[in-house]
Amino acid sequence: MARWPADPPHIARAAERLRAGAVIAFPTDTLYGVGARAKDPAAVARLYEVKRRPPGQPMVWLVSDRAQAERYAVVSPAAAELMARLWPGPLTLVLRSRVDESTIAVRAPADAVALALLSALGEPIASSSANATGRPPPIDADQVIAGLGEELDVVLDGGPCRIGQPSTILDVSGATPRILREGAISAAELIRG
Repeated sequence: MARWPADPPHIARAAERLRAGAVIAFPTDTLYGVGARAKDPAAVARLYEVKRRPPGQPMVWLVSDRAQAERYAVVSPAAAELMARLWPGPLTLVLRSRVDESTIAVRAPADAVALALLSALGEPIASSSANATGRPPPIDADQVIAGLGEELDVVLDGGPCRIGQPSTILDVSGATPRILREGAISAAELIRG
């Protein structure tokens, strides 16, 4: 495992490693995330192993913006309004997939390192908090290394996370929006606007 500072040259190298199938950890606005190229099935399978996550539990796709999300998900008017108001930020939206009858969870993080990594990669990152399932989520690189250490290829160290709690997950794939997890954005903030 390599621990790199989250500066532009190392972010570019981390994107190269993702393209080559790596599983890496990096800061977001909420918590440290662990991720792999979303369109690389072998890397995503390894991500599940690192997380010790059951295969039926989907990962969030981190995207750079609404346009990138729209390549993979159907963005309803309600989702578009939420994206305009609360993205980038700690809001994960569950949307209908463009590919099949399933759903996909997408989020644009409000963190310079995460957005630079997504921009350098040019495609979504399948991601979750950088901890083994059931363990406390990390807010800095030291906690990531203590929890997942040698199972990762790279840890981008961008200092402590700004928010320190998970994103709110809102399912807007059906007729009625449903909060699946209340996190950094409260139900009241979702409703107003």
